[in-house]
Amino acid sequence: PVTKAYRNQDFLNSAHARHLRILAEYEETMQRLRASGVRATIQVFGSARAKDRGQYDRSMAELVEQLEAAKPGSEEHAEVEERITKLKSIEWMCDYMASIEELARRLTEWSMGKRQSRQMSPVPHRRFAYLPHSSEDNHPESRAPKAANLFIATGGGPGFMEAANRGASRVPGGRSAGMGISLPFETGLNPYVTPELAFEYHYFFTRKFAMAYYMQALVAAPGGFGTMDEFFELITLKQTGKMNQAMPVVLFGKKYWNTVVNWHAIADFGTINRKEVDEILFTDSVDEAFDYI
Repeated sequence: PVTKAYRNQDFLNSAHARHLRILAEYEETMQRLRASGVRATIQVFGSARAKDRGQYDRSMAELVEQLEAAKPGSEEHAEVEERITKLKSIEWMCDYMASIEELARRLTEWSMGKRQSRQMSPVPHRRFAYLPHSSEDNHPESRAPKAANLFIATGGGPGFMEAANRGASRVPGGRSAGMGISLPFETGLNPYVTPELAFEYHYFFTRKFAMAYYMQALVAAPGGFGTMDEFFELITLKQTGKMNQAMPVVLFGKKYWNTVVNWHAIADFGTINRKEVDEILFTDSVDEAFDYI
């Protein structure tokens, strides 16, 4: 039998159909977000390597057991020792995991309470009427009556992303989005992402667009190249007016962020304005971050 074009997997997975795959990732995301009543998000970024105290202690106990079972001087013994050293290097993030979880819980609880009492500030309308979702207010599925006006959204992975999704899930009726990416070393989305708001992307740029489109606030916990890539791209959109320039930006983990990036040096060299640094909240406090947002 003849295979129809839209069922031809060889074609759909070929370079010739790349634009169709890109469009599918974009449009399927927007359809599901609208259907779930999502029109505003608080994005939470951070390292996938972070562990909460329970996860850390279990991982350490397993490694210690493996070390005791390994023959001293063997390659296996040296490998386990190296893994223990690596694990110890991230122990400092355990406390931040608890803080990010609590911040996400409080923001979700606040958002749902404001939604129910109709005290939530309106989301600013898009500037350009020709955008494909400019009619989203009239979308029949965008009026979920019990939905919070602001949703926690993450990259969907483990670590700080899992902490944020878990915090949102602790609120009765709380929902949160996870926007993951297919990578060889990732295990899929964390279990705290709301199923109807679970996304997995092939293309980094469609994922970033989805993260940015409804973002009203940004929280970045300590993280590596991925976290910094996302943070700097989105703060550039804020700087250039492509996003709301009054959008709250929080860098959680003062020592980390002030050590790995010399923010004031960038301003002193004249490549950014000091005002752009001053508009970022550097904090270790859940209360301060919550109040700022």
